[in-house]
Amino acid sequence: MQMTQRTFREAVVLEIADEFTYGGRKDFKAAMEKVQQAGCRHLILNFKHVTFVDSAAIGLLALAAHQFKAGNRTLSLVSPQGTVKQILELANIHKMIPVFPSEDAAAGAKAA
Repeated sequence: MQMTQRTFREAVVLEIADEFTYGGRKDFKAAMEKVQQAGCRHLILNFKHVTFVDSAAIGLLALAAHQFKAGNRTLSLVSPQGTVKQILELANIHKMIPVFPSEDAAAGAKAA
């Protein structure tokens, strides 16, 4: 798993690429803690280049959704593709984390 972090409008974007699995949990948790400690109010997880997710990754997303909601922060998911999108839909992630087609849409919904 590869992750890059950048700022987009008033949000932080964590772009994830390749496979998002149990093996990447420590890196993902560390990145989440870093943005929360920095006072991030809106985190956008860009999944455009994620090729696979396993059950551990789904659990990490659910945990992140809970943590952000408890902290009165916003977490958005952007551009899951193909099988990843289907797996996330089957897991009902969209009920915990709003899913958007683009970073623009996610940032715009936050502002609304």
